[in-house]
Amino acid sequence: MTIASAAIHPWIGVAVILGAFVLLFAGVAVYARAGGPPEITRKLVHAGSGILTLAFPFLFRDAWPVLLLTGASAALIAAIKFMPALRRRFGGAVSGVDRSTLGELYFPVSVALVFWLTRGAHPLLFVIPILVLTLADATCALVGGRYGTIRYEGASKSLEGSIAFVVVAFFCIHVPLLLWTDLGRAETLLISSTLALLVMLLEGSAWRGLDNLFIPIGGYFLLRAYVTFDAPQLAARLAVTLTLVASIVVMRRRTTLEDDSLVAGAFLCYIAWAIMGWRWLVAPIVVFVGYKWLSPPTPDNSRRMHDVPAVLSVWAAALAWLTLAHGTHDDALLLPYTIVFASHLAIFGLSRLAYQFRDRSLTVLFSRAVAASWIIVMVPFVVTTSPGASDIAAAVSIVAIALGAAAFVGVCDIRDAPQTTRRWVYQAGAAGIASLASWLILVAVRRSWP
Repeated sequence: MTIASAAIHPWIGVAVILGAFVLLFAGVAVYARAGGPPEITRKLVHAGSGILTLAFPFLFRDAWPVLLLTGASAALIAAIKFMPALRRRFGGAVSGVDRSTLGELYFPVSVALVFWLTRGAHPLLFVIPILVLTLADATCALVGGRYGTIRYEGASKSLEGSIAFVVVAFFCIHVPLLLWTDLGRAETLLISSTLALLVMLLEGSAWRGLDNLFIPIGGYFLLRAYVTFDAPQLAARLAVTLTLVASIVVMRRRTTLEDDSLVAGAFLCYIAWAIMGWRWLVAPIVVFVGYKWLSPPTPDNSRRMHDVPAVLSVWAAALAWLTLAHGTHDDALLLPYTIVFASHLAIFGLSRLAYQFRDRSLTVLFSRAVAASWIIVMVPFVVTTSPGASDIAAAVSIVAIALGAAAFVGVCDIRDAPQTTRRWVYQAGAAGIASLASWLILVAVRRSWP
């Protein structure tokens, strides 16, 4: 079933939307000045703006009116947020919460990006992600703030808020698909369940307002893929998603990852599996399970201290190789992808050992960490790879892992590497260098083959 766009002049549509936005901001500003709670006023703007943007695919065929409206909205929000005079007068309606966030600015950016991605496509590809962001995210914040008692470590979010998010997101997806598409009931139910859970993982792992960017963009790409799958394929994805959610519950007290970073890691594992298959899950899982084996456990190194930036550091170069492999259909890129995780494991192990055993030779600790990382990560790789390729990978990987660890030692004090953004940037760069070196060596070996 198709949904037609209204045939009106773009400037008329712009005028209508602008007028509605002015009324919305004026009403919420009055409410805020009358003493309305900051979180409520902010969510009123969030929900009202989202509902208005749902009309975009029905009013506009071209992207420029939407870019104009979202650009003007972003400029207005930035002015209110960062200009003291405007902030004193209207700030309660936009950014009246205590925590530091740029979520209000990310919202119009995400609307513009999703509209640009969906131009010419079925309107529901735009409507559903924005509807989830508008209603589910707002409900999550309000329920979590009012009733949340089980808080995530490393985040301001709660289990109660996440449950509310899943329930509302399910209906935001299920009802439009059921009413305005030709999908079967089983497919609609499976898509709604899986997508609601996955977007909840995105929301739970986002920080500083980035959920306003992650939810609609991630929701769009997932929805676009899912509507092409049949019921058995969708059932498999739901099973994997439920397994990941169960793993989060089981592992949250058995890892040094904070709750939001554990959720982020689980979502990235799902992406790796969904895009390239189970073999691309092996490296991140063995690193997650094996990194605690690299040094004797102590109260200091066993506490939950790794946040979302730490997870993103581990995955940064891996996501680049994953994307390249998906685009080129080159399974050989599994080697540099795996080297990324092996290098991170070596760096984690070396930093733990160097901090714990300050009187021991750094050369000995370096060799121990590199060898242990190679065994933990590369042995499963070799086992699942063809014999000829595995021999080359085994030789290349040990050199690449050592190079990555050495690159990190060259820029950081390995005996005292604090959990800072600079450390994670350096570590991501070192692992990226190691993986690139492994790929260049592999390319050279390939060219030398007869």
